[in-house]
Amino acid sequence: MHSAQSSKLITDLSIAHIVKYPATFNDQKPTEKYPLILALHGHGSNEQDLISLSSHLPNNIFWVSGRGPHTIGENSYDWYELPPSPEKIAEILKRINVFVEELITTYPIDPNKVFVMGFSQGSMISLSYAMAFPNSISGVISQSGALPSNIGLPINKEGLTGKPMVITHGIQDRAMPIERARQARDILNELEVDLSYNEFHMDHTINNESIASVKEWLEIELKK
Repeated sequence: MHSAQSSKLITDLSIAHIVKYPATFNDQKPTEKYPLILALHGHGSNEQDLISLSSHLPNNIFWVSGRGPHTIGENSYDWYELPPSPEKIAEILKRINVFVEELITTYPIDPNKVFVMGFSQGSMISLSYAMAFPNSISGVISQSGALPSNIGLPINKEGLTGKPMVITHGIQDRAMPIERARQARDILNELEVDLSYNEFHMDHTINNESIASVKEWLEIELKK
């Protein structure tokens, strides 16, 4: 069996990252492929953040947790330089798309079960990525996020139809007001994505109730 998690930063692909292998991973079965969660952290955080959520979700998932390419402090990163612009967002979306392709060829990942998970800024990037490159992924997990007004790339409306997505957001969120999540909900519904939208009594965070809703959604998607 492989070690469960590598805390070593891997830097030879388009985005620096760490990985966590599924509990069921076996070196003796090199052809077996696993669902992927690509985790994108929030503003000023790092690759160690969201990977801790793996203990709350199904254990047959291969986790990759990325580090934003823009350094803003010690162990503190962003996915683009602030303030955001359509050009900056488009650049990181293209980079992530290359990264997803690299992950599929580098690790034992099922290309038909690729999920992008974000928190806050990472959710904005996850949702934007899905809008530009929906055919590259199976679904999106957006936590305490929103949609930027312009992602800098054409929206693939045809690819978005029926695309599974789950949004969790705090009604008391002071960093990303609930109105931003509701705006994203309305836009995504107009685009006819398969959206599970959930509001909780919490601030700008993830709690047991919100991650339980993500688990329920993910278990359904993994069976498809």
